[in-house]
Amino acid sequence: MRLHRFIGDYDFSKKEIEIVDSKIIKQIKAVLRLEKKDSLILSDDKGNNAEVILDFVSSNKITGIISKIDKKDRPMRKVNLYLAILKKENFEIAVQKAVEAGVSEIIPVITERTIKTGLNTERLKKIILEASEQSGRSFVPTLSPILKFEDALVNGNKAQERIIFHPTGNSYTPNKEAENISIFVGPEGGFTEKEISLARDSGYTIASLGILVLRAETAAIIATYRVVKGI
Repeated sequence: MRLHRFIGDYDFSKKEIEIVDSKIIKQIKAVLRLEKKDSLILSDDKGNNAEVILDFVSSNKITGIISKIDKKDRPMRKVNLYLAILKKENFEIAVQKAVEAGVSEIIPVITERTIKTGLNTERLKKIILEASEQSGRSFVPTLSPILKFEDALVNGNKAQERIIFHPTGNSYTPNKEAENISIFVGPEGGFTEKEISLARDSGYTIASLGILVLRAETAAIIATYRVVKGI
């Protein structure tokens, strides 16, 4: 049976652990309706995952006994998604699914064709956390500050491999040796020719995800998954 997972600032140095976060308590008690002797997974966002058997459940405190701890290393491949800001729902979907696909960092980008330039960062961080818990991740991806396209290119150039996904590029071929990769996905209207030219001059590979025209949020999800998996 798959156990429910919660990621937070937990201390696993003692046998018993206490949960006092009101939001998590509500989720455990009122939504999931877990009770004494039920089990769950707590993760400290540092790779440590503890299986906990609940021994006390109330409306303001939950305690449990740690039955075992599992240590996970960070994934060898770090994928940084530079995603043009989309309409609210579309951007949130792209972020959520990119987290489930294994992204390491999400950097919102303002491009020439970006229409919406503001973001609710607190809501996005909540979406990232919940997607990390749902997909069983031991490390929560980072949401970085918004960058203008030119600045994003400079920032992304620190990676071993740099890719701009655009329909005019050649079919994407994974570099399975690269451990740090920057990928760029454009807005609803796509990147401009000026931006593509600037990216090419900056050392980026222009790559296509296939012959079909994808929505921006779909492209972000597929691109992330393929690069993370190296397929």
